[in-house]
Amino acid sequence: MAAAILSILTLGVGIPLVQGASLADIPEGQWAALNSTVNGRLYAAAPISRPCFPNAGSNVTGNTDEGECEAVMQHYMDPETRSNTFGAFMNTEWETCQATSEQCLLDFTNPANPAAFSPPEVCAQGSVPRYYIDVSEPADVQAAFAFARSTGVPLTIKNSGHDYSGRSSGADTLSLWITYVPSFVPEGCDASKTAAAVTFGAGVTQGALYDFADAHNITLPGGGERSVAAAGGYLQGGGHSILSNAYGLAVDRALQVKVVVPTGEYLTANACQNTDLFFALRGGGGGTFGVVMEATTRALPQTPLPTVLVQLSGTQSMERELLDFLATNAINYAQTGWGGVIAPGTGMVFTNPLINMSQAAAEMASLEAFATNQLNTTFSLTLQPTFLSLFNEFLLPNGVPVGLPFLATSRLIPADNFQTDSKREELLDNLIPVLDSALPLIFAVAPYYFKDDGETSVTPAWRNSIWHVTASTFWNYDTTLEQKREIYANASSNMDALRDITPHSGAYFNEADVHEPNFETSFWGDNYDRLLQIKQKYDPDHLLDCWQCVGWSGSSSARFSCYI
Repeated sequence: MAAAILSILTLGVGIPLVQGASLADIPEGQWAALNSTVNGRLYAAAPISRPCFPNAGSNVTGNTDEGECEAVMQHYMDPETRSNTFGAFMNTEWETCQATSEQCLLDFTNPANPAAFSPPEVCAQGSVPRYYIDVSEPADVQAAFAFARSTGVPLTIKNSGHDYSGRSSGADTLSLWITYVPSFVPEGCDASKTAAAVTFGAGVTQGALYDFADAHNITLPGGGERSVAAAGGYLQGGGHSILSNAYGLAVDRALQVKVVVPTGEYLTANACQNTDLFFALRGGGGGTFGVVMEATTRALPQTPLPTVLVQLSGTQSMERELLDFLATNAINYAQTGWGGVIAPGTGMVFTNPLINMSQAAAEMASLEAFATNQLNTTFSLTLQPTFLSLFNEFLLPNGVPVGLPFLATSRLIPADNFQTDSKREELLDNLIPVLDSALPLIFAVAPYYFKDDGETSVTPAWRNSIWHVTASTFWNYDTTLEQKREIYANASSNMDALRDITPHSGAYFNEADVHEPNFETSFWGDNYDRLLQIKQKYDPDHLLDCWQCVGWSGSSSARFSCYI
């Protein structure tokens, strides 16, 4: 009988939608009922640094604890710790209410610095959701949607906490923490009968998939951080990797997704059923169309990877010389399957899963001569036996820092900008100033070589681009509100130089400017109108809303009052 009642509730039958309720207005009895429905998995949340603060806001749970504080300090910038702690996010500005400066942060340069947490400093809830459900089954999500529909409490969805735009946190919200990890095994693809596949739960991290793939002689490419949840925003926003030029984005390899949509239904979406939803989940962005519980992705053969490393340590003129050389050869590299990461001022790593070592040596002979003779720097070509080997050797040691406020902006650079000497010169003239940032990176990862099926919803600009350029900056716990506003404004305006010379391109949803101009076109191009229709079909009451997502309610909504 209880299951039948829950079924009716989750479908929203006869239940009026209430908008914009505060969590404080919800009677304790309703919270207790929700907790009972999700079998005791409803929790009050506190910021990760709470144990270090003697003073805390009246709505912040937890206590000062010297031992726990010491553990927080020790692991403050550890991505695994942050991924496994609900009250932590990789970029700490999203733990705070930036607009009011309410926060509970440590000094990332020295987490033991008492100036950050000693009186008169106060630990505030910030943008850490007040309550969360530790999701272990689809019924938990269905109960949350029913609760949100009947009470008006806003929802957020958190997986591993990797989010440059704060879409997985939110002040005064109920969060769904997706740690759902059923077993996963390689299996044949039921739909096409043409490829092996791996099915994994939404809480499975990329690191777990890398280890699993290596042990089972397959390849499951992914990004440069082990703690990222493979089926979360990474997949739903597109998902690039060092192999995505040759093998496509993560959405290109997705074969099936199981998802709880806001109407309360638990649906299977693939090329054969709920195809519109499948299209939306393949690039339309996380936290928008539903809560993904598991995904099935194509398993690629385990392939040795010829890998080039150039290490650069020199002047700014050397940096431009290397970028000029790489820009001149960018289309040729992309056309044969090469992909990689360029860190201006430091060097580059490129790999190609489609060729052998002798072919790689021939194709990279000119780069070797240029690096050793003209730049007088180090060049190496090695054969990495597996993707995990390449990841551990070249990508893992150079991951993006976590545990600090970190802001990124980006732009996709089309092949057309590399076509002629004059266009390449224009590109470099505008690129070099953009790269003058805390952590500039050029990802040569656009799926230029890969031929897609035309049924993904990422911006079409991905398909004719060569480079994905990112710039970034950071600040600390004691940066003032006005300084933060200036940081945001400068970061956005600095990227305008590349926007101006790529007027028909776009940006990667997962790594874009928080204040991306014309975001609908930038993130999805001409796919946006179709995505909006799908959003209205599966979320007619608009229970899910996130910053610059499909169907976004806008910055004036109270839901986004902590943004600046």
